[in-house]
Amino acid sequence: MGKPLNNLQGFQFGSLTVLQLGKSNGNGAIWLCQCKCGTQKEIRASDMVEGKVNSCGCEHRQRIAKANVTHGMKHTRTYRLWGAMKSRCNRINQDYSCRGITYDESWESFENFLADMGEVPYGLSLDRINPNGNYEKSNCRWATQEQQANNKRSSIFIEYNGKKQTVSQWAKELNMNHHTLRGRLKKGLSAEQVLTPLPADEVKAS
Repeated sequence: MGKPLNNLQGFQFGSLTVLQLGKSNGNGAIWLCQCKCGTQKEIRASDMVEGKVNSCGCEHRQRIAKANVTHGMKHTRTYRLWGAMKSRCNRINQDYSCRGITYDESWESFENFLADMGEVPYGLSLDRINPNGNYEKSNCRWATQEQQANNKRSSIFIEYNGKKQTVSQWAKELNMNHHTLRGRLKKGLSAEQVLTPLPADEVKAS
């Protein structure tokens, strides 16, 4: 049974405690209430009973302030990268969706994504450690463009002397042309032969 509107003194509605009957404005009984934040305010009885009002307005302001803290980041690079991640996974009949790649369900919320990953450091982007895995905390990192380029599904790896790197990484380390290394791989040469620097006369010929 509902609370009688003619005597609400002492009742609590959310953060509000009804103190005494206030002034009537012709639209129903008005009661003076005290909010848990300490603010006193006159509120219409029906609004409290029907659950339309349960604080002096402070809780609403707090929610807005909290939202502004997060959505104050709406124009940041971190927010844009989060949005791009969702867009890539949600596009129908596109590469990611066809491969079944998605993101952690909790990352539907930017706040959760931010809590897990933090803000993007300068010059880095969101990268999946396993390019065939999902976007989730255990499989994501902030990475350089070079790290991302060497972490694609199309990357070709060469393992030699216990060290495994992409063709591009070996080419950079050995100061060689990556096209040369790829060409040698196509010929079926061993890792040692592929990574052996070109003789001086062969370099001139190339």
